[in-house]
Parts: sequence; structure tokens; C-alpha cells
Amino acid sequence: MNSQILDKVESSGVCGIKKAELKKLFGADCENSLSQLAQEDKIIVDNKGVAHYVWSKDNYITHISQNDPKFKILSKLVHNLEAKISQIPKSDGISDFKFHFDRTISEISSSLGWVPLAEVRAKVCQNLDITQEKFYSEVLSLVEQNQSKYEISTGGQEGIHVRGMLHGYIRRL
Repeated sequence: MNSQILDKVESSGVCGIKKAELKKLFGADCENSLSQLAQEDKIIVDNKGVAHYVWSKDNYITHISQNDPKFKILSKLVHNLEAKISQIPKSDGISDFKFHFDRTISEISSSLGWVPLAEVRAKVCQNLDITQEKFYSEVLSLVEQNQSKYEISTGGQEGIHVRGMLHGYIRRL
């Protein structure tokens, strides 16, 4: 019975259908179905004048946006807010990488500040779900662009190659 009632409600469009009319069509037992459909957020039961009307969710939104001045105002405010939010620049992968990279160095650095790049890679790759190759590519780019902020040192089992030498340790300056 729920699907039959839902079909009838959806076919009524933005005008909705009187609850009393549904009771005439489906009997008094339709009250349980209406309650269940309302709990599942498939229908909306609301007053229109003195009668109770039933709408599908989409039709109800259309109905109140056409007939309720308060809803019109709120709807416009929400649309304006969405437009403003969509204009905010999204964070790029480089700044996300830099954030995680710097935070990881701070978390695991020794008293002198030096950290094996392999340890940093393990944490950052896990957090950002990136490959080892992507990690070292980003590190190389970050170090080259910010030479005054990072210092690299030779050694280690893995790292970045600069001037033909493996640099496996890093610290922030």
C-alpha cells in the first residue's frame, strides 16, 4: 500500500493532495502508511489552510518556495552563501602536502631538528595516500622552492638526489 500511496502523492504535484482524499481512496488504514512514509522522509504532511495536505519531498519544497515568503528569503540567502563558498579557492595539493610534511617533521624531529626522510615519507604517504615517488617529487620541489626554510643532508637509505648525491635527512630552519 505504501508504494500506491506514494505514487498518488507524487502524481498530485506541487498542489499536494488532501489527507482526507487519501483516506477515501485507501481507507482509514492508510494512516499507518502515511506515518511510515513520513518517517522515511518520502512525504511531507502539512497544513494548507484548515486541511492537512500531503506532498512528496521535492514537490513540497517547490510548493513552499512559491508560497512562503519566509522560505523564499531563506532560500535566496542559502543560494547566495553557496555561491560565495564556491568562489573560495580550494586548497591545492602542494599546500596540503606542505602542511603534512612540516607537521610530520615537527612531530618526529630530534633535538637538533634532523629527521630521516624515510620516516617522514612513511607518515605523509599514509596520511595523504600518495606513492613514494610522488612524495619524493614533492619534497624535491618544496626544498628547491623554499631553500631558506629547509636544510637537507646526505646519507640514509632513501631520499632525494641533489647534485648526484642522495640526501636522506632534512630539517626545518
